[in-house]
This record gives sequence, C-alpha cells and structure tokens, in this order.
Amino acid sequence: MVKWAENLLAAGKSADATVISLRANTLDPGSASAVRTAMKALALSGERSEALGRYEAFRQRLEEAGAEPDDETLALLKRVQQERSWKLPDSVPTDTEKGAEVRRAPLIGREDKLAHLVSVWAGVVSQGRAAASVIEGDPGTGKTRLAEEMVARARLDGATVATVRAVEADTDGSGLLGLARGGLLHGPGLATASPRALGAFASEIPEWADRFGLPRGDVLVLSDAAIEIVRVLAGERPVFILVDDAQWCDRETLLALNAMLRDLSALRLHVCISTAPQPSRQELDNIRSRIGRDLTGTTVSTDKLSDAALRELVAWAVPAYSDEQIDRLTRRVASDSAGLPLLAVELLHAVALGLDPEETKGAWPQPLKTLSQTLPGDLPDTIVAAIRIGYRRLSKPAQQVLAAASVLGDHVTEKPLEACTDVTGAELNAALDELEWQRWLTADARGYSFVARIVREVVLEDMVTDGQKRRIREKGRGKGA
Repeated sequence: MVKWAENLLAAGKSADATVISLRANTLDPGSASAVRTAMKALALSGERSEALGRYEAFRQRLEEAGAEPDDETLALLKRVQQERSWKLPDSVPTDTEKGAEVRRAPLIGREDKLAHLVSVWAGVVSQGRAAASVIEGDPGTGKTRLAEEMVARARLDGATVATVRAVEADTDGSGLLGLARGGLLHGPGLATASPRALGAFASEIPEWADRFGLPRGDVLVLSDAAIEIVRVLAGERPVFILVDDAQWCDRETLLALNAMLRDLSALRLHVCISTAPQPSRQELDNIRSRIGRDLTGTTVSTDKLSDAALRELVAWAVPAYSDEQIDRLTRRVASDSAGLPLLAVELLHAVALGLDPEETKGAWPQPLKTLSQTLPGDLPDTIVAAIRIGYRRLSKPAQQVLAAASVLGDHVTEKPLEACTDVTGAELNAALDELEWQRWLTADARGYSFVARIVREVVLEDMVTDGQKRRIREKGRGKGA
C-alpha cells in the first residue's frame, strides 16, 4: 500500500495517495514508511497540520513502546514544518459539497508528464548527477502547475530549492539575482563559498549584504559566482533550480545555467525550465539539444486536455451531476476553453458556484489565434463571466489586492500594494495567501505576478475603473511599483 501511494504521488494524484497512505498508516500505526508516505501525501495536498498530527500520533505510539522516531522521519518532520500551511481566511465563502469550491484543481491529464519529471529528479538524488528538465507549452496549458508540483516534491526530499519567474522586463543578471533571493541564500553550507562569490551577490542584494557584509575587494561576475555557490550547495544536499517562463529570462542567466549543467555534471543538481515556444531562444535550444546526449534529463510538452481528461475534471468539479449532465458540460467546456486547463478550471469553478453556460454564448478561440494573442473581448462570454464570478467570490481584501496587482504589473511587492489599498499587515498577508492558493497570483522572491496574463487583462478591464487605475498608479509610483 505504501508503494501504491508513492506511485500515485509520482503521478500527481495526491488526493488518492492520501487515502491509500492513511489506510496503510491505520493498518500499521508503528510503520515509519507508512507514516512518512502519509505525511508527504498530506503535505503535497496542502494539509500541513494534518501531516504534523500524523507524526505526533506516530511519535506517541513509539514512546509508549520505549522507542523514538528514526532520523529519516525526523528529517521529514522538519521539512514539513517548514512548508506553508494553506488555510483560507474564515471570510472566504466555501461549499464543501462542491468539488470546485477553490480553484486548485487536481492534476488531471498530466500524470505521465509528471512521472517523467519525478523520475529525472529521483535519478539526480540517487545517482549524484546533474540533469535538466524542460516543460514546454503554450500559455494556459499548465506548465507552471507541473513545475510547482516538482518544487513541492524537491522541498519534501530535503533539497535546496531556488525559484524565479522571468518577465519581459528582465535585464542581464535579473534571473541570477532572483534565484539568489529565491532560495540560494538559505542553502546549508553557503558560508563556505569564497568571499569573491558571496560578495558578487552581497553587492547587489541587501539580504546577502546583511549576512555576509559588503565586499572589500574584487568580486566574481554574477554567472561565475552563481556557479561556485551552486557547487558549494550541491556538495551539501541536492539542489533544485526552477526558472518559470524562461522564454523571457535574460541571456546571462540562461548561459550560466547551461554552464552549471556542464561544469557541475557530477553533482546533485536539477535545473527545471518551463517555457513557451515563442519567442524562440537559442540559449534554451542549446539546453534542449544536450538532453539525451551529454546531459541527463527530459523534455515534456503540455497541450490541450483530452476529452477524457476534461470529463474527469468535470466530474471532480460537479460531483452531483449525472453522467448525462457531465457529458453535456464536458462538450461545452471543451468548446469554450479550447481544452486549455487554465480556462477549463476557471469555467468549472464558476459552474460549481452557479454559472449556467447555456445562458451565455461565444465561440473560441478565433481562427489562427493562440491564448497569448487573445484579448479579453475575444473570449467567450462564459469565460469572462467565470472570471467575474471567481473575483466576486474572493474576500474583500483579496479583491482590493488583486485589482491593485492588475494595475501595478509583474513582480509587485507588499509595500506598493499596501500603499494602493486599505489592506495592510497581517490582513495583506492573508489576502496574498488566498490569491496564491486560489491560483490568481504566483509568487517568487521578487514579488507577485498573475498566474496568467489573460486573467490579469480581464480583471484590469472588467473589475477596475479608469479612475481607480489612475489612483493606483499614482500611489504605487511612490512605493517602487
């Protein structure tokens, strides 16, 4: 049963894995492997407190028998404790009888792709070799979601994880600085790197300067410093690096990643890249071309959901529907979303909350147009209505924050959001957690961005008045927006 649950986790079926692993834990409460699998499944499902509760019950049982948890279980405990505990604010309305009360849908139709990625990561950990994974697909096809699944697994496996999300405005070195902020600073063993390598980042990033002091002499160029620092960190524990939306990443960062994979090939390093096919980047093509030749790894492509996957998603979203209703809704979702997971989940979320697709109209996408070329006015009424419903379902603070973020743009931070809204302190943190958990925003060390450009445009056009936009921009300018 433990092996079965582990296989389900590898395929992204955290909910099913949770059921099986909890059953195994119940059958043998003293089994360390069973409790560890249950803790992983619960943590990957966002149930951090339940995972910790399972450990505590296990510890108490061992204590009664005069024993203590083993080192592997204790190490997993520490990693679960460091994970974020996702809990929506009490003000957020939910309906536990509906499968889509939140927009964090199960990973459906991507199980084989996740299994490939997990296999590559397992090889990095067990065989001590560098590897690269490329997740390629059009906007809205679930690249970021796959990458997030890998990040969560790497963290639970005890890796040093660094992530960055690239944007069009990135300049040379932006990605490396983002990775330095986004996880490298917290890797064990970092202090053993040379002063020249540490100084390269300390001269650019206040957090590094606070820890290591400003450099007193010459420093390495950022790319060389990053390679040395990753070498030091990978000598302590596996390193997982994610660059999301890498098609926008600066050239210096992509060249540095390629050099890492070449120079650190005998270390436990996994570079994961998610990218859209356009714009084409020679630096990314170079990494792709090495996979299978002198570099271990895999390339997976995300595309539209199949009819079978859409039907499974519909059945999750509206479990009370009959087979005939599920078939009818599946056909409508396939038509209106063009099979894109992003829009399918938006639509099903709204249907679960009361939207009747039969009352709206519109065909999509327009001939020869992709999601990245689509304007809000081009979307079917059902999709725009679905986004509106999801927005109105948010708590009032989250609505204010999301509206401000749509105006301020990519990598917006807490200070300008506080300046542009009435939401501050703990209330702002709760609103951001709500928006991230419900997949409106995604975060890295540089700030918050919309998960999808098209959703930002709908919010900007439909939810924010011209006067509000002007006031938000004026207030945001004074806070570094």
